[in-house]
Amino acid sequence: MTTSELENYKVDHLFLLIGENPLPNYVAAKLLLNESGTAYLVHTRDTKERATRLQSILLKKEINLKAVELRSLGDYESDAHYIQTEINKTLERISSGKVGLNYTGGTKVMSVHSYMTLFYEEIKERLENKKNDKIYKRRSNVIFSYLDPRKLEMCIDREDGERKHIKIKPNTLEVKLLDFFELHGLYLKNTPIKEAQLPNLATAFAQVFSNETKRYLWLHRFYNNYCDKARKNKSGSDNLRGEWKSQTELKELSISLEELPEEIVLEFKKASFVTVDNKLSLMKVQETNIFKKLKHFCEWLDGLWLEHYVLEQVKSISQNQLIHDYGLNFEIPIEGTKDGCQFDVAFTRGHQIFAISCTTSSDRKLCKIKLFEAYLRARQMGGDEARVALVCSSNEPDSLKAEISDALANKKIAVFGCEDLTDLSTKISRWIIQNDEEAK
Repeated sequence: MTTSELENYKVDHLFLLIGENPLPNYVAAKLLLNESGTAYLVHTRDTKERATRLQSILLKKEINLKAVELRSLGDYESDAHYIQTEINKTLERISSGKVGLNYTGGTKVMSVHSYMTLFYEEIKERLENKKNDKIYKRRSNVIFSYLDPRKLEMCIDREDGERKHIKIKPNTLEVKLLDFFELHGLYLKNTPIKEAQLPNLATAFAQVFSNETKRYLWLHRFYNNYCDKARKNKSGSDNLRGEWKSQTELKELSISLEELPEEIVLEFKKASFVTVDNKLSLMKVQETNIFKKLKHFCEWLDGLWLEHYVLEQVKSISQNQLIHDYGLNFEIPIEGTKDGCQFDVAFTRGHQIFAISCTTSSDRKLCKIKLFEAYLRARQMGGDEARVALVCSSNEPDSLKAEISDALANKKIAVFGCEDLTDLSTKISRWIIQNDEEAK
């Protein structure tokens, strides 16, 4: 078991180098510190804010830690003498217990100088013929470690020069979705949705969108007619559609189901949305109290059903795939922007975050934009361990994936098209398993 292996390398005093992404530091602190241990967050002027935030999080979540202390290098992250001096100040105060350095974060120069400072100690008693030279020896009882994002393992440097590789399995450490946001100082405008709305109806839509003929019936026979009645016309144009009409106007809307695929008609009826004369009635939708406002139902029909369908698919495999936390609609306010950014569906597995962007469109340009946005945000929060997928209506998902992968540094993405919709839970499971295989 991974946990028992890590027990052998836990320390009482752990130095952590703070870089752009605090996630590796958080993982190392959770896995490598003994109870009543102390973490020393070594940061620069540029990473002080991240270090302070991590200090607060660790003190709040890890009630058994003795202390979490900040150690500033200021602007001297490349100064070997300064780094040595600052770390030695702390070492001189440590009278007992194991000491460790996790050098995943920080710059390469910081890592090298911190490593060497902790690796060697100066011998105070000099030999008679060596009075003018400093003599060093390897420190005993120091554990050096590194978190490998590609292999998902903690690497321990042993005294014999070999490395011990310990897999960080999903059941070793559980990081919640909100932890990822908090580590980066991002706070949600809303509470993420945990339960899909109308999952059976969403499943019916998935079946329809997986079939080109039925998808055409929905989009061009029924939905265009629906939008003509439910949306306002943009000013000065009879062709361009604007916002949804008012609650009062929407309440009066009903539309024939004659040309609608029968899978959707059946689920509309089960949901009590249909009148006796076989029309979709928004008055009847309102009476069910499933949606707070009728425009929310309109938005759901407009494409949000796919996000709810994906959420339900993730939920269905959560136990088998050791998915710890999942949700839908993560709205993040970003200073200087009007709308901020948004994750459609996301879940965590161990200390990995999986982000899934969703669109009912097959337009290649839109699909690429959606995936790029999710990729950049997921990588910001989850680092190299993050995984990203797109669920869309493309008939050529492999071609789309190849085109997008060519522009990304990390090519571990997935694209699921219309043919994948009816068996999406299996496809997501295979994606997860493939990632596990690639990390071996």
